[in-house]
Amino acid sequence: MRKLLPYIKTKLDQLKLKYEVHDFDSGAVMVDIYIEDKFYVIQIDGEEIGLSLNTEDTMLFDIIPDKTFKDADLFKTEFEKILPLNK
Repeated sequence: MRKLLPYIKTKLDQLKLKYEVHDFDSGAVMVDIYIEDKFYVIQIDGEEIGLSLNTEDTMLFDIIPDKTFKDADLFKTEFEKILPLNK
C-alpha cells in the first residue's frame, strides 16, 4: 500500500493541507493530517492501510486504525470523504 503515498501527498498538497510523513525502519509509514480542528492519521504497513480520526480520547492510547483497507480503491473512497471539498 506504500504505492498510495504519492497519491495521498498530491491530494493534500492540492488542498494546501498541513501534513507530516513519518517513515519507520520497519517500512511502515504514518501520515499525520491536520484538517481544520481535526487530526487524522494514515498508517501504511505492508499490504494494509489504515485511516483514523484521532480525538482527545484516543490520541495517546489508540494505535489501531479506525478502518483498515487491503483494497486501494476502497481506501481512496474513504480518504476523499475526509477532504474539505468532499464534505
